[in-house]
Amino acid sequence: MLVSRIGAGVAIGAALVLGAGPALAAGGWSIVAAPPTGQDAQLNGVATTSDSDAWAVGYCCAAPNFLGAKPIIDHWNGTAWSAATVPSTGYSTNSLAAVSASSTTDAWAVGRSEPQRYTWYPLAMHWNGTAWSVSTSFLSALGGQLGIGVADISPTDAYAVGGGLGSAHTGLVAQWNGSTWTRLDVPLPKNNNMSSDLDAISADSASDVWIVGTYLFEVNSSDYSEEDYSLHWNGSAWSIVPMPRNPGTNPNVGYALGGIKANSPTDVWAVGELYNSLNYSSSTLIEHYNGTKWSVVPSPSPGTGGALSGVTTSNASNNVWAVGSYTPSGSSVAQTLTLNWNGNAWSTVASPNGSTGSSLLYSVATTPGAAIVQAVGITGVYQAYNPLVEQNG
Repeated sequence: MLVSRIGAGVAIGAALVLGAGPALAAGGWSIVAAPPTGQDAQLNGVATTSDSDAWAVGYCCAAPNFLGAKPIIDHWNGTAWSAATVPSTGYSTNSLAAVSASSTTDAWAVGRSEPQRYTWYPLAMHWNGTAWSVSTSFLSALGGQLGIGVADISPTDAYAVGGGLGSAHTGLVAQWNGSTWTRLDVPLPKNNNMSSDLDAISADSASDVWIVGTYLFEVNSSDYSEEDYSLHWNGSAWSIVPMPRNPGTNPNVGYALGGIKANSPTDVWAVGELYNSLNYSSSTLIEHYNGTKWSVVPSPSPGTGGALSGVTTSNASNNVWAVGSYTPSGSSVAQTLTLNWNGNAWSTVASPNGSTGSSLLYSVATTPGAAIVQAVGITGVYQAYNPLVEQNG
């Protein structure tokens, strides 16, 4: 099952196992250094506005119980990645899960703060072209959940989703109007008021915003399955757009989506995994919306433990990238996984891995007209991870 990147764990599905394993040769992808190193750090999200302006966010320096984590914000200037100054939240434990930018002077990063053990607050930071600052209104807008994803449309229009806190909660949606974050009322899946959650968000324009999430579905009187659903904003109202139901009736098998990219009202991609919680297996999952309905698109899933967590469109609707991880056959170590859509089919493209331990990609981004695709994640071994940044182009 897809694991949140802002928690103490870093596994996607059953992919992450410590040790050493074979690495694929890079196929247009190369590893680029990014700070910090030697501090048990990972990058969870990436956003770009051009080939010379990108942001990556994550956290470092956490104890095994995740306490003491420090947020990371890295910036790409077209030549190298460097650490940005991160503002204080007033709390000792913080992490960032996602980032989105509308321009070089407007970006949002979201995640969580932990003022004390087992108490969590949503966290949002804003870039105004000069410095990052903490948004105080984000706490009241998404209080009760963690900051999971954000879509920055303009300096006066952004959306964020909160989730990840237990079966008794539902995912939340908030909007930024240029001065404050406000919680929105959105429809919930019809599942007898059982739990639901939100996992990722993307916006193509102010009138085309998409969110994907999961909800519990009653298979029979004693079993439940986890199903996908999507929310859509068309500029006037939010609506639920149905997604394909899990195959079969096995409550231990489910779909989980971790990334979405809205290109237009008739072209939206979502990625994740098809998992089996009994044998800890998983395979890649890709779904597409064509303006009328969502459908599952066949995707390669090499080895075992395949899962995708990020998707982006590169320059044209017939060139889409998805990233994640998998475990090669005969190995027990997670490796990076990159897939490419050429307008007709998805195929695997080789991507590099770190020299030791596991390597996973969590997020991918590019900008229309840009030559570089940026992907971020982690590489290394437990409690000794380093940020992993890969570029194609």
